Amino acid sequence: MRPCCNFSRRQFLRWSAVVAATPIVAGLGDVGRAYGLTNAVKNNPALPVNLEIVTTTESSVVLTWFTGDPTRVDAFGRLAPMPADTEVAIRDVRTGVERTVYHDARQTPYHYVELTGLDEQTRYTVVARSNGVPALPANSFHGSPIGTSGLSAEPGALTFRTSAALHGKLLTTIALCNDLHLGETVAGLVKTVAGQGLPPGISQLPGKAPYPEIMATALARETRQRGAQYLLAAGDVSSEASPTDLHRAKELLDGFGVYEQDYFVARGNHDRAHDTTEVAGCSVVPGHPHRHDCFRDEFDGGAPTYFSRRIGELRVIGIDTYDTIGNGSFHGSIGEEQFAWLTRELRSDPERPTIVFGHHPVVLDATTNAVPPLLYGLPADQAKRLTALYRHAPGVFLHHAGHTHRNKLASSPAAPHVLFQEVAAVKEYPGGFHLLRVHEHGFALNFYKFRDPAAQEWSERSRPEYLGAAPSYTFGNLRDRNSVTTSSTLRL
Repeated sequence: MRPCCNFSRRQFLRWSAVVAATPIVAGLGDVGRAYGLTNAVKNNPALPVNLEIVTTTESSVVLTWFTGDPTRVDAFGRLAPMPADTEVAIRDVRTGVERTVYHDARQTPYHYVELTGLDEQTRYTVVARSNGVPALPANSFHGSPIGTSGLSAEPGALTFRTSAALHGKLLTTIALCNDLHLGETVAGLVKTVAGQGLPPGISQLPGKAPYPEIMATALARETRQRGAQYLLAAGDVSSEASPTDLHRAKELLDGFGVYEQDYFVARGNHDRAHDTTEVAGCSVVPGHPHRHDCFRDEFDGGAPTYFSRRIGELRVIGIDTYDTIGNGSFHGSIGEEQFAWLTRELRSDPERPTIVFGHHPVVLDATTNAVPPLLYGLPADQAKRLTALYRHAPGVFLHHAGHTHRNKLASSPAAPHVLFQEVAAVKEYPGGFHLLRVHEHGFALNFYKFRDPAAQEWSERSRPEYLGAAPSYTFGNLRDRNSVTTSSTLRL
């Protein structure tokens, strides 16, 4: 298993210092003192924690939390799962009226609630409870990514605002996903520039199905249930591009629909050509007799690994951001032949409404972050070339990328009409996909966690990845996960 990302030792140690300064729940006494809930927790031993507002639309909200036993904590700081009931109360901030809008007496450690029928552009406060105890919001290094609690002193209260509704006809709904990593067995390892893997990683529990299969199965099913007509997978569908893992990835994605008709796949660095005996039966890369390209055999049938397709009047362009020969451990690359093809494609119909998707992020402000500084998107010169192409193609409105395993929305002054959306990994916490709803006069992007119980279980198990920094880095803030863009130029 090769980790997704690469850090210098100095970067990793700096990041570790931040994590070490963050308190970890060590037992019941600490929880009670921190949140003033000692008596409630003693009377109701299932402690509700990790409350997150995941999705906000013009009329709905999705929130999740976990109930655990605070007297049993493992080496990662995880509470042992403890089932409890699920309850949510909501208050319209305008009126101050609170009501319990959801209650499920069934017992589960993994709580997923979707409230619908809300008013657009309205501020609400929500309190989630299990066994009558308010759920404790998840923490973040960057301030809370999940809302604020300034309107209520009650522990666990969070506020959010529904978005504006998009006007005009709904034209299409597309799921955006990446980083399935079929074949991976250990999540959350960090590989340094020196090639060292820094533990601890997190593995699936004995007897459970492989976590990439659980998450990919949920992806195929739940994107359809959410109304997606098409799906774009932006790379790293396999762990190390073995024929078995690539074939299994395609089998699971086929659960969504027909390849190159209902769903499309771009190459990631994990899907690159390899030189191991396991791939010896795959096609040889021209000029590199020891490299065999199983991804191209499985998904492209020997054709180029970049393409342009039509979804009605919408153009979808898939690019190969690992268009090179390497070991997968450095930044991405777009070859000159591909750049020439992309230039011709965009210039041939610059006004055509277009989505571009590929594995590595392409703008500098989408590939840097304080914790940790990731500098392994496309090289700066290639990012500039790509955004320059977009500047002269006003029909391009969205670029979807993966690789960083996080939700992050960015823009570039070089092409201000384009949104650059990084999407969190399918395979691990927070575990989900973005849903793109395209209307006549704009579009909405919303991130959804998987609600499948096995997927929720693995997502919570993998939450402490990267020494506990995963939630603050990968989850993103509300705008990174949920945004609405109105446009007078988007015409379909």
